Amino acid sequence: MPQQEVKFTLPKGLLDPQGNLHRQGSMRLAIGKDELVLQSDRRVVADPAYGVFVMLSQVITQLGELTQVTPELLEQTFLIDFLYLKQLFGNLHPQSIGVSPLGEL
Repeated sequence: MPQQEVKFTLPKGLLDPQGNLHRQGSMRLAIGKDELVLQSDRRVVADPAYGVFVMLSQVITQLGELTQVTPELLEQTFLIDFLYLKQLFGNLHPQSIGVSPLGEL
């Protein structure tokens, strides 16, 4: 049975509005509902490239002290962390490469 969730450590970490740094996190495998959320999000309809933020916010189950990760929060990640999260998602979902609206994945 494939692993359903993986733990990760961001290279730099996400600095939240209160100034706390979050580096340790967990990402789960995407499910069908995640795709429905992605397709119905008005931001993704207006700009398909935004889909990466929506999808990652669905599958990241924990980041440091944060138990809810929003697309807006992910917009604030350092580029190296954003690329790391995209790569991790791609590694967990190799069959979605070239099919998913996750930008460069």
